[in-house]
Amino acid sequence: MMPAGGGSAAVRSPTNGLMLAFAFTLPYHVMRTAAATGMRVHVLGGAAARGLKRSRCCRAYHETGCAGDLETLLAEIERLVRDHAIDIVFPGDDVSTRLLSALGERLSARVIPLPHIATFDLLNDKWSFTRFCLDNGIRAPQAWLFDDVGEFRSTLESGVVALPVTVKPTNRSGGAGVIHIREPRELVRIDSIDYRPILVQHHIVGETVSITALCEHGRIVAHVAQQRDARNFRVFADPGLLAAVARLIELTGYHGTANFDAVISAADGLGYLVECNPRFWYSIYLVMIAGLNFAALAFDPPSASGSSVTLESGDFRLSLRRILSLPWRASAFEWRYLRYCLGDPVPFALLRARSYDDGELVEPIDRTAADERSPSPSAPRLALG
Repeated sequence: MMPAGGGSAAVRSPTNGLMLAFAFTLPYHVMRTAAATGMRVHVLGGAAARGLKRSRCCRAYHETGCAGDLETLLAEIERLVRDHAIDIVFPGDDVSTRLLSALGERLSARVIPLPHIATFDLLNDKWSFTRFCLDNGIRAPQAWLFDDVGEFRSTLESGVVALPVTVKPTNRSGGAGVIHIREPRELVRIDSIDYRPILVQHHIVGETVSITALCEHGRIVAHVAQQRDARNFRVFADPGLLAAVARLIELTGYHGTANFDAVISAADGLGYLVECNPRFWYSIYLVMIAGLNFAALAFDPPSASGSSVTLESGDFRLSLRRILSLPWRASAFEWRYLRYCLGDPVPFALLRARSYDDGELVEPIDRTAADERSPSPSAPRLALG
């Protein structure tokens, strides 16, 4: 188990790291958890990641000029590895995770565990992920895929699809484009859909949670289940949810870190996997505060022959005002949270002001040229579940 400060004497963290980033919010928290291990973090980033240079945890910021060319990106990474004695290269977001997976063994520096690019594509696409789960007996919501809003409306009117449903794009992250339609008066929300195709999932009423796993070729070596809302964060244990994730990880031979959004159904108490983020995730820093630093684990993975490293508990409130106004009531976790937020003031202000919108980011490298992956599953227009 790793302390919140980031690692222990047993963890041999690299001295110099290079993080690739094409967004701001997620890479910022990944950078902070990496820096907590004692690493000097260099960033190779796109235009949307420029705000990272304002962080105290950014040793140096280097802007990529790859302009969609994978060979240029490879040359940039190799130059920085050589010039700054980089020990390890790691991604800060979904775009950079896929790019490093595409580069594979062509990099001279060590790279953290990453999924094969075909596995990344299978799980990152919300439709193919849902199909894979249901085809293999892993609990997931019933789902449909539609070409456009018109087709979706027609199935609602005909009764083929019934409320409540959750509507989302297949390829965005951070909750971008997600809408919930639980009752007829919320049907007006369909007018806000600006993407295609449209993934529609049966909306399961229950607790929204997530579970993250660090894996070594199909076996989980570290994991944590968590729940977060606007006010609170908690770590918990759910053997059933872990078993579902472990089956998926084994079937895909997954390698690296993967985060799964899930719902604990109020009807039957079972966990349903809603989508997968085959990368580091947005609340990685909160798990670090609770006592487990997944960046440290990815830099120095536990042995697959031992039991999975985990946290089973850890609760704290996400209210700076409460901590400052009632400091004698603040827990140790809450003081760590305060230090995290105020310890890097400029990025903290940018995040609070929502100065960066990462929801519309598109991968800068041509997918057809970046890899030799197997084709993604086709998408038949039928209900699953």
